[in-house]
Amino acid sequence: MSSSKREGEDSSSDFDRFEATTTRTSEAAYLAIKFNCESVMKWIEKEWGPFDPNEIEFYKRELKNDVNGEIINVFQKQLVFNIFYKYFGDTVSINAINANDYVKLIIAAKKILRNQDNMAFLPYIISGKVNKIVSRKCLNKKEIAEMKASQYYPLVVKKYENPKILDQILGVIATIITSNFSVIDYQDPEIHGKQIDPDTKIIIEEFLMYVLLIWF
Repeated sequence: MSSSKREGEDSSSDFDRFEATTTRTSEAAYLAIKFNCESVMKWIEKEWGPFDPNEIEFYKRELKNDVNGEIINVFQKQLVFNIFYKYFGDTVSINAINANDYVKLIIAAKKILRNQDNMAFLPYIISGKVNKIVSRKCLNKKEIAEMKASQYYPLVVKKYENPKILDQILGVIATIITSNFSVIDYQDPEIHGKQIDPDTKIIIEEFLMYVLLIWF
């Protein structure tokens, strides 16, 4: 769940940088990664597509950072990528995607989460516009109590028997709670653009469900 970049930093040039770095290291390795990436993206298209080109362009416009016009927010990107690492089989190949593929992953992630017991907030956070990321490393006592009361908490502890990973999970939940997101929805203009004000207890519950879906 961690990133070497400063949390919340945006950079759509990640795609170009990955290609340049990997090609310099080994062209054969780059071609293998690229082939794996393209194969998985075809499978994702079949499984969760087809993806409307107009919707993709809509998302690319709406995701743009108001300061520099880039579409990637590192915090949000990691939430999206965590869902798909298991399909790519590693944490490297996914970085060979382009901007259109990135949006496809966002749309697919939203669909996947909406299928999980009617999640109310996280599907829109993972696919929404990041207005402001406020980094926070821990939950307060009330929030910790709410998390430990969740039916999913023991399952998460059992799955990730690693204090560092559990600390990362706490930090991500805390950051989501204190950050600012708004809805991006191509299909529903009634909710598009609305600020997301998640109920803390519900977002904790939903994030624990999300954690059980991913591996890293």
